[in-house]
Amino acid sequence: MTAGQPSDIDIQDAPQTTGSPHREQKVSWLELFFDLIFVVAFDQLAKRLGDAPTAENITAFALMFMAVWWAWAGNALLSARYGNEGRAYRYGTVLELISVTLMAVTLRGDLRETGWMFAAAYGLNRVIQAGMYLREGQALQTNFARLTGRATLFVAALWLASVALPSGSTAQFAVWVTALAIDLALPLLIRRRSETDLPHEEHLPERVGLLQIIALGAVLTEVVSGSRQQELGAATLVPALMSILTVVALWRLYFDQARALPLLFAHLEGRLGRLQAWLYGHLPFTLSVVMLGVGMGHGISEVDPKKDAIQQQFVVWPLVGALITLVFLRFNSLRVAHTGSFNRQMRDRSLPTLLVGAVMIGALAFLDLDTLRLQLLVAVVTVLTAILVATDPVTRQLGRIEEKVSEVVTEEGTTGQK
Repeated sequence: MTAGQPSDIDIQDAPQTTGSPHREQKVSWLELFFDLIFVVAFDQLAKRLGDAPTAENITAFALMFMAVWWAWAGNALLSARYGNEGRAYRYGTVLELISVTLMAVTLRGDLRETGWMFAAAYGLNRVIQAGMYLREGQALQTNFARLTGRATLFVAALWLASVALPSGSTAQFAVWVTALAIDLALPLLIRRRSETDLPHEEHLPERVGLLQIIALGAVLTEVVSGSRQQELGAATLVPALMSILTVVALWRLYFDQARALPLLFAHLEGRLGRLQAWLYGHLPFTLSVVMLGVGMGHGISEVDPKKDAIQQQFVVWPLVGALITLVFLRFNSLRVAHTGSFNRQMRDRSLPTLLVGAVMIGALAFLDLDTLRLQLLVAVVTVLTAILVATDPVTRQLGRIEEKVSEVVTEEGTTGQK
């Protein structure tokens, strides 16, 4: 496939899809309610980081963020694999919602006082998640669900055991890191067992997209909150406007991607590695966006030059991280399209555009800029990057491929059901 020839879309001897047992699966009101709890969690994490942007606090922030993100991912993956209409899933999600809310309450506190509370709330979340997987494993006789449930139960035991350790201690942190590493590594280790339990090809991308909207919305919340600390005027409104433009550009850059291609090809051709790369790639993107909100919001609210310099780094490097993650996600989609049934090469200009944008923004970290000039330059680079990616013919081509593969997967799934 070459640029300017989007009509050259064809599927050549595509293998049978593994199919999805839930052909029509929209995000439910309960799932939307569950996802909205993460607005509070992200806000608490942002305030925690903004209050004390030290190396120690950044480490604690990153660890707790990964735990929160995985709590969301666990629920999203389970519903995308086994459906969101069953009574067991609904009751389990309500219990998970309660556990996540309890986690959010503890996120901003001093870990020397609240560490045991966070561990107890997260351990409870893991117990609920394990029970939901074990129930699906028993009901559907799926080895993947049973194995995931048992491993998650072991991880829950580690979190609950850490409650007995001194709050905020190195020993407690070590247990958390071990438990989280097991949680994150498990899907990679049992990847082949998940071939019959693939996530729904429409449901999971929708949930993932909703979380990114929540994270981007959290940036706007931080910007408005920061503006409240200053008198309204050009010195406040212009940086706020520039921040909003940057967020809109990031939104466009993310949603301009053919976001579901790796998942669709997992159904079509069993390419599980690219699917997992796609899912895990969203962790650093969401993390970067939440950290970006801290830099933008506090940059507007602060008048101290020393603090302003610190916040400059919290604008530049998280935005660089977001753009580099978008490079990875787009490269992953291109590789799927190139090595799959659509095997013609595409001359993509968006990858170098994103990389150049990341380099240009990274260079701003070494300049002495006030908030107004920083936000202005960041907005200009990000908006121009978004425009170039949106007008790239390959962006449209990938979208057409995604639509075509989606039709094939749906047809194969319908045929399989018959």
